[in-house]
Amino acid sequence: MSRRPLWTGAIALLLALGPAAEAWGGRPLDTEDTGTVEPGRAELELSGDYARNPTDNSWFAKGVLSVGVLPGLETRIESTVLLLEPEGASARAGVGDSLFGVKYRLVDETDAVPALLGALTVRLPTGDPERGLGTEDADVGLLAVASKAFGPVTLTGNVGYTFVTRERDLDFWTLAASIEGRMSRAWTLVGEAVSAVGAHSAVRTVVLRVGSIYAITDRVKLDGAVGFGVTRESPDVVITVGVTIGLF
Repeated sequence: MSRRPLWTGAIALLLALGPAAEAWGGRPLDTEDTGTVEPGRAELELSGDYARNPTDNSWFAKGVLSVGVLPGLETRIESTVLLLEPEGASARAGVGDSLFGVKYRLVDETDAVPALLGALTVRLPTGDPERGLGTEDADVGLLAVASKAFGPVTLTGNVGYTFVTRERDLDFWTLAASIEGRMSRAWTLVGEAVSAVGAHSAVRTVVLRVGSIYAITDRVKLDGAVGFGVTRESPDVVITVGVTIGLF
C-alpha cells in the first residue's frame, strides 16, 4: 500500500472519531473547548458515529470518561469499538485504538482576556492494525485552545500538532474553529470547521459540521451533529449522536 492511502485513511479516521489532532472536543464538536470537569467530579460521554469515506463506510461506538483532578486540570480516557465496511472487502469489527489525555486551563476568561488552555493526548495502539482497526505505536498530540464568550455566543479556536511516531512523514497540523449559540436554557446550536494538514505533504482534510445540544437536566445532555467533507481526502459525511452524563 502506498504512503498516500495510508495517510488519507489515517486522517479520515481521526476526523471521523472526533479527535482531530488526537484531542477531544465538547460533544458533538471536535473543536476542543476551554472547559474542564470540576475537581472530584467525573463525566461520561457515550456516542454512536457514522462516517462515509471515499473507500469505505465506518461505524463507531465510543465511551469517554473525564475526571477533574485540580481546578482547571482534567484527565480523560477514550475507548472505541469499530465496524468497518471497506469497498470490495468483507466487513470487520473490533476494539479500536484508545486515547489518553490531559488538559489544563492556563488562563481563566475575563471581560478583556480569552480563556487559554493546553492539552496533551496520546493515542494508545489497542486496535488490531492487521485488520485495519488501529495503527502501530503511540502518537502524541499537542493542542493550544482559546475561547471567548460574547453574551450567548462563544467563539473557540484550536491549533495543534500530532507526532505520528511510526512514520514521522505523516505528522500533521490541526486547525479548528467553532461557534456556540445558546438559544434557551436547554437548547444550544453549534457549528465548526475542522482541518488536518500534513506537515510534510500537501494532503489536507476539511470538515464542516453543524449540530445542537439539548440539556435534559443539569447532569444529562443529548447532542447530535452532521459534518460534510470539503476536500477529496475528507470523509464525505460524518454523523454523530450522543449523551453526556455527570456521574458525581
